Amino acid sequence: MWKKTGVSALSALVLLSGCLPGMEPDDGIEMDEEEHIEDTEVKVSPEIPSLNQYYRSILQDGKYIHGTTRGYNTAVVYNRMDLERLEVGLQEVALEEFNQDDYFFREGQFINRTELNNWLMRYEEPAEEEEGNPTGLNPPLGSGDSFEERERSQPRVLSNILEHNYVFENAEGNLQVGGVVIGISMNSVYYFRQEHEDGTYGPWLNEEIDENTSLEEGKQIAQEVLERLRDTDRADGALSQVPIVFAIFREAPRESAVPGEFIATAKANPEEDVGNWQSINEKHYLFPSSTATEEQREDAEAFNQFRNEINDFFENYVGVVGEGYYQNGELRSLTVNIPITFNSKTEIIALTQHVTDRLEQRFPNELDIEVNITSTDGQEALVVRDAGEDPFIHVY
Repeated sequence: MWKKTGVSALSALVLLSGCLPGMEPDDGIEMDEEEHIEDTEVKVSPEIPSLNQYYRSILQDGKYIHGTTRGYNTAVVYNRMDLERLEVGLQEVALEEFNQDDYFFREGQFINRTELNNWLMRYEEPAEEEEGNPTGLNPPLGSGDSFEERERSQPRVLSNILEHNYVFENAEGNLQVGGVVIGISMNSVYYFRQEHEDGTYGPWLNEEIDENTSLEEGKQIAQEVLERLRDTDRADGALSQVPIVFAIFREAPRESAVPGEFIATAKANPEEDVGNWQSINEKHYLFPSSTATEEQREDAEAFNQFRNEINDFFENYVGVVGEGYYQNGELRSLTVNIPITFNSKTEIIALTQHVTDRLEQRFPNELDIEVNITSTDGQEALVVRDAGEDPFIHVY
């Protein structure tokens, strides 16, 4: 199943202004006063064989088109591993609906930064003299006698919303939005702390959120987001004519050494509600770890043997660490990091050869593997083996 204003004129329209090489622009598209259609060239990034698992991107005048919420996601998602998995995983979800030969990728243009910020806050009923936050998708503050009780009784379940657009070339040669993928990123643990009157903060507190709550709340949020995206005031209701895919992602706890996981996905066909939710069974394990040993004993033992064989190469212990990615209980890919002390280039070459030989011996051929050998000076060597292929080796 799985294997990643000047702009406002673009974000508000389904047809992307400009033209592909050799094609005339659409004269019916309105642009900002400062922007002229004949001076704007919109095309896609070149196809790179080594990156064929990713979508080609949309470029405007040779520049990448950033999303309307650029930079915001890093502020609301604590763990960068979670954000990276969310971003790449949404493209994996998109592959099920939007063929890479026909569709190109563009960062989200339909949900703006201010709007997203309000959506991620708690719902707050407008009062007589206060605006409140009627668009908040997190539950209102709970009841209780203390700050902690009120927060714990209604934890914020929603962490982030990430939008991806998928664009195709229509019969007139214009680039047109053919679909949208929305990531609903949910908290597995809600972290909070109290701000005191003097501006200082109390200690961090946390409340765990079970997976079933993440799933059910995520489904409700997805339906609400769908209705907002298809409102007639947004892009003149144009998003009612394209499929919108939703994927619910459950973030890992802050102290986790591995990212969280997608737990469900569903699609809303044009003019239809979100329906037919499908469960996703994926998980990341850290090697070595007690959790991996308990739940994936055979793979954990294979990794420990590999790690010991790498350590035999050195006089001193080296901390070999791996991250295994599982789908439906089966190991699909393994990423290994080997930090070393640089002594000589010839030693690095010999180590890289040894690592390649050992991974070929210890891990099945249908497994994707990436090994990064690093020192304090940076990357020293890379070993990559795609499933069923010979390893690719590069010494820097």
